[in-house]
Amino acid sequence: MKRRARLLSIGLSAVLPLATLAACGGDAEQLVGYQIDPAPAVGHFTTADGSQDGAPFPLRAQPGGLLIAFIGFTYCPDACPTALSEVRIALERLGEDAALIDVAMLIVDPSRDTPEILTESVQQFVDDAHALRAEDPTQLQAIVDAFGATYAAEHDHEGNTTDVGHTDYTYLLDEAGTVVRTWTAEMTIDDLVNDLHIMLGRQP
Repeated sequence: MKRRARLLSIGLSAVLPLATLAACGGDAEQLVGYQIDPAPAVGHFTTADGSQDGAPFPLRAQPGGLLIAFIGFTYCPDACPTALSEVRIALERLGEDAALIDVAMLIVDPSRDTPEILTESVQQFVDDAHALRAEDPTQLQAIVDAFGATYAAEHDHEGNTTDVGHTDYTYLLDEAGTVVRTWTAEMTIDDLVNDLHIMLGRQP
């Protein structure tokens, strides 16, 4: 099943300006997603979980598991709902192994994405997904930079946010908070399932 090429809301290129995408060593023929070189490390960041009463959420997987992470916002008309839908289908296809994988979206539109909106919007795709809020703009920018990603907001004449553009990639993190795989919008759901099986130590 081919993933639909997703357009960013305000036309930002889906690029990683500070990192080079490269296949990872001897498993390049099996894994479809990219290993970024150097691999981003974001595990030292902790945000508020907007879908769990503001509980602290470190940007790393649970021990023995994996964390799928996005950068996005709930008003996103295309990229974010498409990515979340594809991950939901991939997790369904993993069966019991899906219990080892958490899903989180880092919100880059905090002025409009209140905790109430986050809970409903993100968890309608994945029941136990985490919508992460970094209230401090400086911290938010630091996290996005650490991923090697970009985002920018458009505002109306009164200063209200009207749209946000962001890097349209899906990231896979290990328990140290290292980005071990990056999937572009061209990856298929089959690719996601294949890579998740391999990263969990299973063969598809």
